[in-house]
Amino acid sequence: MRIVRTLEGRARLAVAAGFHLGARPAALAPSQRELFSTLTQRAFASVLDQAARAGCQAFVCGGELFAASLPSLQDVRAAMAPLGSARQAGMTIIASDEQPGHATDGTSFLADVGLIDAVLNARGPASVLVSAANVQVALVTGGGSGDLAAADLILALDAPRGDTLEPAPPASFVDTVIDTRALNAPSDRAWDVPVIETGWAGPSLDRERRPGFVILDIDPSAGVIPTFVETEALRPERVVIKSPQAGGEVEHTVAPHLGASAIVDVELRGRTSRSVWHDVDPAGLIERAAAAGTLLRFAIDRLVVDDSHGDVGVTERASFLVNARRVSDGLAAAAGDDGQRDAVAAARARVVEIARRREPAAVIA
Repeated sequence: MRIVRTLEGRARLAVAAGFHLGARPAALAPSQRELFSTLTQRAFASVLDQAARAGCQAFVCGGELFAASLPSLQDVRAAMAPLGSARQAGMTIIASDEQPGHATDGTSFLADVGLIDAVLNARGPASVLVSAANVQVALVTGGGSGDLAAADLILALDAPRGDTLEPAPPASFVDTVIDTRALNAPSDRAWDVPVIETGWAGPSLDRERRPGFVILDIDPSAGVIPTFVETEALRPERVVIKSPQAGGEVEHTVAPHLGASAIVDVELRGRTSRSVWHDVDPAGLIERAAAAGTLLRFAIDRLVVDDSHGDVGVTERASFLVNARRVSDGLAAAAGDDGQRDAVAAARARVVEIARRREPAAVIA
């Protein structure tokens, strides 16, 4: 640490990633796609408000702020009011692009109208200086450029390059690396430099992601101290149902959460019959949840659905369609981006379509 000057209050920066305003993942049911976009906007506003209330002098939006390189006017407008409130609270707003040189027109427009102070990418500056409680913090991307002599602390905003999973090694003058594409939010060291992961602040199809961002407290003696903060607008509710004996049991358990929570994760465990599974009607529950403003995510990886016609002497077997969904859910959770998740969803839909066409017709005696 090079900080030798006296702090004027508490030096705090908030760093968030994972918004992608305007995202409407094809892997979701059509009724939930617009809801996902709405939750993304709500999360963006909530995180900015949380950062302001926490007394942060600066807010850094890592990764791509918009899902599309040419976002709709509606999506750009959705970002304007929260950014305006953050600026009125005295925060400096910095945006960085996950892909160097891929500045969106939406981000550039927000900078042109004064709602974003600087956009770090190949088209603009590769470094910017932010003052926080009398401490000069330099934010750099890539190798960094410009005069960094006035900086007390240099933070590198980094992300993987191409198909690699690890960020590029930082320049020798960097004090701390901020990994803006991370799924979690631990603190670690690499290349003998502290590495802080931002977490994922927006909604996600991955049930294992805990929505949140990091607040960085800067201390002259202790260095950069990260604190993970949960996104208030996206606190998920978790409902576990074991071996449901009737479809109404699932509906009765889930119904009180619809409309009351932004995200509800329903985990079904144990063994149930195919008839009960059909009575559960997950697609219908998802439609009801979307109408109530709740993103409903089912987890069935620990559920066994017996596919049996109830005939004496017929051995029960696990439902093919449920197994197909279980496998596809696992592949979607392990996917690296929304494009891969959409491909998995399309493949699952095709498998379900073929399987249903090949179901044997009822035999009439």
